[in-house]
Amino acid sequence: MFEIINSPWEKTFVRLLHKAKTNVYLASPFIKSQTASLITQNINNSLDFRYINSFKLAYFHKGASDLDALSILMKENCKQKNVYSLHAKLFIFDNTAIITSGNLTPSGLRKNLEYGILIHDSLVKDIKKDYLSIFNNPDYPNITSAIINKAQDILDAVPKEKRKKLGVTDKSLFEEIAAEPDTEELFDGGIESIISSLTSWKKDVFECLLKIPNEVFTLKQVYSFEKQLNIVHPNNRTIQQKIRQQLQYLRDIGLVEFIDGKPGVYRKLWTQKHGLCSK
Repeated sequence: MFEIINSPWEKTFVRLLHKAKTNVYLASPFIKSQTASLITQNINNSLDFRYINSFKLAYFHKGASDLDALSILMKENCKQKNVYSLHAKLFIFDNTAIITSGNLTPSGLRKNLEYGILIHDSLVKDIKKDYLSIFNNPDYPNITSAIINKAQDILDAVPKEKRKKLGVTDKSLFEEIAAEPDTEELFDGGIESIISSLTSWKKDVFECLLKIPNEVFTLKQVYSFEKQLNIVHPNNRTIQQKIRQQLQYLRDIGLVEFIDGKPGVYRKLWTQKHGLCSK
């Protein structure tokens, strides 16, 4: 059985949260703290609770998503994953699913003109299977408290003049990002705010990436800094392994994207008008 879901659909969402007994699986690129609190206030804390987010530092800096929202969910033992290319808005409550255009934001639930369907059908079993196959894919990193805290450190280091402007609406922020995904996925809070929040190997590898002029780069290009890194870390005999580890970390905090289907190819997720000195 199918039902049409249109705006506002917050009451339907809350009702399904209340009714869920075994699992609540959520997928939405953007989430706000107010909605995260709404979810945790209406959910059974003993069920299987999961959330998929598009964790890119730019989205938090621009205010489309809230880091606090992820922390609120985590306090209720919500397992969280970062799927960088996520665009779907999918919500599963036991054997009921909603597929809609609305994000987990107050505007997405109440104000924006959203449209979707609610499904009570054997099809939900297939939808749940697809969700779990994405969630359990090891190529997508877990979102942890440590990752959230490090992302917050970087945002806290952004100069005041580059912080999100007060009064900008959730809807306008989303439209800005959706309109120009190639640029609006990039963190523009300043390179210094990133460098000041990283230490040791993480900082050293990030500074190597600054010397690569292109937005898209390869692992081979980063390996070209091996001798330079060996000078800084003379006792390390596994330089290439350490490089890969730091790239994974930079991915986890939303600064680097691994290009799907192209092993060893990456994309920078920050604005870089110029790098540091060349090697």
